[in-house]
Amino acid sequence: MLIKLLSLYPVADAQGPEIDQGTLLRYLAEMVWFPSAAVSPYLSWKPVDDTHAAVTMTYAGVTATGTFTYSPAGDVTRFEALRYYDRPTGPTLEKWVVTVPENGYQTFQGIRIPAHAAITWKLKTGDFPWYQIQITGAAFNKNWHQQHP
Repeated sequence: MLIKLLSLYPVADAQGPEIDQGTLLRYLAEMVWFPSAAVSPYLSWKPVDDTHAAVTMTYAGVTATGTFTYSPAGDVTRFEALRYYDRPTGPTLEKWVVTVPENGYQTFQGIRIPAHAAITWKLKTGDFPWYQIQITGAAFNKNWHQQHP
């Protein structure tokens, strides 16, 4: 993971198995914004009960698992996983949760996706709300969707 300010000044430069696992979990959580990714050959789905499904992604020797929660209407309302949280003493596995409010969905180009979401680390010291997302527009590659039904 390399992040640069103005594409010039390194702000973050990290690598290793913890970063790799976190990258896969982020991909899994972000599938709600590109639903066609749910059929990727790298994914393995397992129903937990009527409103939960576990998904595991294995790619390039790295594996990550998370659980989606669905509303009775089939909307994703939550994604949760154990993800590495970087600490000065070294990374620790902590609960990482993405929540979508009940009225948080909108339709863009005929595809219904969450327009609002919040990401929270559930730490022993308390919740750490890390990020809030608001989608105001989305453009999808319709040719890709037509070629990959």
